Amino acid sequence: MEQNNPYAAPQVALVDQQSPQPLLGWSAGQLQVLGWLCLVSLLASLVDMVLVFVVDEQADALLQQGVVALGLVTVMLGMYLLLRFKGFAEQRFSARRLSLPVWLSVFFMLVLEGFDLAFGDAELAQFGWPMFVYFGLLAVLGGVTLWLGIRLLQVKDVYPVFRVMAWMEIVGGGLLATILLMVLAVVPLVGATLCMMLVFFRGAEELRGQPAQG
Repeated sequence: MEQNNPYAAPQVALVDQQSPQPLLGWSAGQLQVLGWLCLVSLLASLVDMVLVFVVDEQADALLQQGVVALGLVTVMLGMYLLLRFKGFAEQRFSARRLSLPVWLSVFFMLVLEGFDLAFGDAELAQFGWPMFVYFGLLAVLGGVTLWLGIRLLQVKDVYPVFRVMAWMEIVGGGLLATILLMVLAVVPLVGATLCMMLVFFRGAEELRGQPAQG
């Protein structure tokens, strides 16, 4: 009789709460560290951009080496965070087809950094084959970044900030690919790093109080 009682309380949840995918090998602490590293990467990138314009060829050699080292560390940290973000997105949201755009991004970032170290800002600013190759690689990196943003936008059931990050990658990649508007690409790409930080922090909130599995 009770099972057929129309006035009985429902036996199922009225709100469909989607439980997160199990995150094997992840913990709230790890995701928080990655979030703070995103902030470090963001601040280091801004400092590096300022120093590139402030420090000229007449500056002290030690200061120039410091700027180069900061740029290299920033790029390496950015690549590491991108790879970790890929792993998190694949496990938490079952994201697919991120490997190729992510690894191509890492490859072109490495090549561009190698060009910068080999030729320096002064030579890359002069008309010649190094400059044309460098800007060509920047355009390709912009296209790959746009592609990555599209892939991220196709991932289902994500955090709202995840989707904002995807749009930031799309806009930033598109601007970078034009070369002429690449200076404007800094704003959305910095925004994408900020969104990545918030994604890691949101993931940490979900796992807080839960031991890492695996």
